[in-house]
Amino acid sequence: MEDVQKAPEHKRAKFNIVPILTLLAIFYIGFLLYQAVYFNYQTNQQIRSLKNDLKQIDQEKAQIESLIAYYKTSTFQELEARKKLGMKAPGEKVVQVNVEETALPSAVQEDETRKEDQRPNYLKWWDFVRGKEV
Repeated sequence: MEDVQKAPEHKRAKFNIVPILTLLAIFYIGFLLYQAVYFNYQTNQQIRSLKNDLKQIDQEKAQIESLIAYYKTSTFQELEARKKLGMKAPGEKVVQVNVEETALPSAVQEDETRKEDQRPNYLKWWDFVRGKEV
């Protein structure tokens, strides 16, 4: 009878790799999901920006088309011929008015009224409140 005592087995800690791999897989899937969502967000921002640019270009196009239509009218052509070429319509008489001479007396008169009343504003108000005319 051999009583051989067995040496106590060391309880070796079993290293279980499954939870670690599961955790790594979850983080990796989360990272991929984040990348997809961020890429989608950036794409939507670009789409929104391009749509705004397209609207602006359409508005500019409509404005240019209306200007072209206006430039083709006889009214515009007549005005340009009068302004830039000095032309007149058949049977029309042209009269030239010197604007500087007619505007000068009123401008001089206005300057004279400003020079006459050089009193401070509070004195003008005081006279107005008392009913005194200047």
